[in-house]
Amino acid sequence: MRLIFAGDITYSEDPAGRVDPHVVEVLREGYAIANLEGPITNYGPSARKSVVISQPPEFARSLAGIGIRAVSLANNHVMDHLERGLEDTIKALDSVGIAHFGAGADLAEAAAPLRLEGVSIFGLATTLPPGSEAGPGHPGVSPVRVRCSYVLDPDEAREQPGIHPRAECSPDRRDVERVVRAVRRERSRGRRVILMIHWGLASQRSPLPYQRELARRLAAAGADLIVGTHPHGVVGWEMVEGARVFYGIGALILKPSFEYPLPRTMQSLMLRVDVSEGGLSAEPVPLVLEEGYPRVRIDGEEAPGDSPGTSAGAPGHTRSWGGASPS
Repeated sequence: MRLIFAGDITYSEDPAGRVDPHVVEVLREGYAIANLEGPITNYGPSARKSVVISQPPEFARSLAGIGIRAVSLANNHVMDHLERGLEDTIKALDSVGIAHFGAGADLAEAAAPLRLEGVSIFGLATTLPPGSEAGPGHPGVSPVRVRCSYVLDPDEAREQPGIHPRAECSPDRRDVERVVRAVRRERSRGRRVILMIHWGLASQRSPLPYQRELARRLAAAGADLIVGTHPHGVVGWEMVEGARVFYGIGALILKPSFEYPLPRTMQSLMLRVDVSEGGLSAEPVPLVLEEGYPRVRIDGEEAPGDSPGTSAGAPGHTRSWGGASPS
């Protein structure tokens, strides 16, 4: 079967007619899956955080109209309007026939994979505002917590006053073990395993050490493909113990309901993924976001420049640490 993976979706207006027809054509080639970056709700009360997102319910049908078949809800914004916002989101998606995974009424529901023909797809988030994690009897997203310490070298601080502390982060052992068990369970049933992980930093240019550590653990457990979201641009990919790891594929639609300093044009990707008994292939489809909406990048076209959130590799190319073709 063919899957199409796309990045973050944030909309504040009707996206119908604003997405390039060639992008829609690719989305409709297969079963298209994206990350829904925020709740679909009109509910007013919100979490105590600096940036909250809500998306108009009346436009949810347009997501199905451009070809979106399923969304991961595992991200740092889906709980912005609390439990009610998550409930409204699930109702809105159900009403237009879009499947969802990665968040739910409790941890068991949030951690359950989307199961399609021969493949299981998990949604996870390391980007976890306080109270957003699902737990026993508690709604939220499927979490992989990351434990960090912040180190400031006193000599460096004297030499360069104002220097930022260095973050030393590792994924939580218990959360990783829980996900590893789930991956192994699905593989023992003869299924391919894909993980969509909302992780990293919005402006990052290369993988963080904790991301590579987590990718290695999940690949060793049997994951075939890891698709990263959250960074506002293309981060890069590599092969890890036989698994294809895309650390950040950027956004599909980025039109939030608040003022946010984004470049006018940005790099992004979709992934054309073919799953068969013999294995899995992944072909990047380069995109350019212009004023928040995507179009397919034309062969030979120079990509948007190396602004924050884009790859630090050569212009127009996803940076590879593995050296092999993603297919």
